[in-house]
Amino acid sequence: MLRADKPLLHEEGACLPLRSRHGQCRACASACPAQALEVSLAEVTLGDACTGCGQCTAACPTEALSLPELAFLSPAAPQAEAGRSSPAQPAVPVILECRKVPADLRAPASQEVPCLGAVRASHLVALSAGGSAVQLMDRGWCETCDMGCHGEAPHHPAQAALDLATLWLEAVDAAAAAPQLVREPLPAERCPQLLPPAPETAEKLDRRSFFRQALERPAGRSTAVSTPMGGDGKAAYPADRRQASPDRQRLLTGLGSLAERSGNELPSELYPQMHVNATCCDQRLCVALCPTAALTVRDNGIGAHLQFSSESCIACGTCVRACPTGAIQLAPTGGRRGAQTVFSHVRRPCASCGDVYTPDAAQLESEAPSLCPSCAKSQRFMDDARKQLFGGLN
Repeated sequence: MLRADKPLLHEEGACLPLRSRHGQCRACASACPAQALEVSLAEVTLGDACTGCGQCTAACPTEALSLPELAFLSPAAPQAEAGRSSPAQPAVPVILECRKVPADLRAPASQEVPCLGAVRASHLVALSAGGSAVQLMDRGWCETCDMGCHGEAPHHPAQAALDLATLWLEAVDAAAAAPQLVREPLPAERCPQLLPPAPETAEKLDRRSFFRQALERPAGRSTAVSTPMGGDGKAAYPADRRQASPDRQRLLTGLGSLAERSGNELPSELYPQMHVNATCCDQRLCVALCPTAALTVRDNGIGAHLQFSSESCIACGTCVRACPTGAIQLAPTGGRRGAQTVFSHVRRPCASCGDVYTPDAAQLESEAPSLCPSCAKSQRFMDDARKQLFGGLN
């Protein structure tokens, strides 16, 4: 939790800019209509202006930001399961209403969200794949909403997610129930000036507990502040803290079930593609810094094979920026499904210490025993010391 008095949750291990200096993501700050979020290499800060609309959560590519009240939109939620139906059955509607709409004016059996702009395209795809006809109720208040989430007219805060979800659904299964923006205006005088508080999702803090947490954990900062990536080439968060993007998993699962049902193939536009050229140095910074474990190495002692999973990749570009030789090219579309080897290195035992390492081009061409970088550096140091002590004598 970024602040004890705000419902917004933050998982530092999934946050791209906190993982390393190469994770140059500011999607949440750009999406925040109140400009309440500030992102740096050391922390994410949430200001007093936060309204709890949740638009930052919809923009975060790894779902490092989340709101507990939106958990029902995930595929495993009871609402999604209850709406599941066979293609022969009529689609069960899932109606989403802004929290500003008074309960007596909402559509029957509707679900409450803080803002329609907090709904992701993957949420809409997952619900549609489960047999639900999703309806987002536009009450005509978005254009004048004091949260500023409407942007420039005539754009609706949920329009981008609707368009993207519809595009994917039509590409995979034209018979799937596409989400709809239903316009049923309500009197403007019934619109609250401020966003009502979120429903209780956890135990409420008493006054003493609130101030104790506030002192122990100031706004936007945990008690153990992370250290951004330094010159030693190590990530602020180790490889075992990497995890697949829930948003991408939700999207692929939903589209995959529709493709299986319709007999269609998933389009190549859904998968990023990667090319690695011969300047790859096998330092594996790209692997260590990949937030979703889309890059891995299969090393059997004879060869090191760089593996790329287009299903896990979110095309954040961290690997491209981190590569010291600029060997990686990444495109967000046009790839193919599954894991693939994008580059391979020959591995050889060091003639001095015996450790397996990746030789450079000159060492590969030579048949003589060669040294790993550490032993070669030690050898150069000894040679330099010998020259300083004994001149040019051997």
